[in-house]
Amino acid sequence: MNVVAPCVTRDNLPYSSKTEQAGVGRSLLRQKNSFVVSRQKCTQQGFTLVELIMVIVLLGVMAVGISGFIGLSTQTYINVAQRDELVASARFAIERLNREVRNAVPNSVRINSNSSTQCLEFLPIVASTDYVDIAVAPEPASDTLTVIPFVNHNNNAYILNSGDIAIVYPLYSSEIYGDLTNHIGKVFGISSINTTAVPWIITLDHVVVGGVGNLFAQDSPNKRLYIANTPVSYCVNNGKLIRYDNYNIVANSYVEPSNASPALMAENLAAVSSSAPIFTIQPATLKRNAQVQIKLGFTQNDEHVIFANDIHLVNVP
Repeated sequence: MNVVAPCVTRDNLPYSSKTEQAGVGRSLLRQKNSFVVSRQKCTQQGFTLVELIMVIVLLGVMAVGISGFIGLSTQTYINVAQRDELVASARFAIERLNREVRNAVPNSVRINSNSSTQCLEFLPIVASTDYVDIAVAPEPASDTLTVIPFVNHNNNAYILNSGDIAIVYPLYSSEIYGDLTNHIGKVFGISSINTTAVPWIITLDHVVVGGVGNLFAQDSPNKRLYIANTPVSYCVNNGKLIRYDNYNIVANSYVEPSNASPALMAENLAAVSSSAPIFTIQPATLKRNAQVQIKLGFTQNDEHVIFANDIHLVNVP
């Protein structure tokens, strides 16, 4: 006899079997849901290796670009600051030189130079006036002259200083820097000045032994008399512009005066070259006064500035 087993389904399972099947199903569903949630959380919180490499590359490119921009801006600022420093130094030196040379005794400007140094020397005016009478050959020699009352170059009352000299009608620098002990010439030392008399009386201190007084070589067409003291020199050497003063007048020109008071005016100057002189004097003509041409070259850290300037000498003998 054949025995046929009954078909077992979920519906005809006993109650206990149905309960167990439902429990297993719910457990599997919870595990599946938990796996999906966990996978989503891991996907949202992490980076792949490719993404990390791409970010590093982008940050590197941005860093290179930004650093290059900052470096270029910094270098531009440094270059501008250096150029401004050079220009300011050049302007100060040129302006100071302009003012002093314009106040020089006529025809007192001369150039002293050698292979490594160039100097511009001149005699600043302390005061100037018109004279009433001076001794000029063939007149009798005299150690006095009369002048119209005057003030100094600062429009203050003139006070006689040791070393003051009187100059009349200088046409060449050799007539100013010549021998001051000669009783005939265009430059004489001043011994005293009488300001109580009108006109004032100036007494010259170079009197030849034997009672012979002084004679001026020539009269000035405009009767101009200049009073000066010690020379001033501007010298360029070893990349520096130096001003010298408080030294004695000497007949022979020389570079960098000895026993003088130096003052640094500018640095970073180009080297002196005989083919490109720094100072040039253009003599006076019938149409214009004398001129001093100045060409100063400044250099620092590959920055080059050249200042060319012409100084018009306004004073005439």
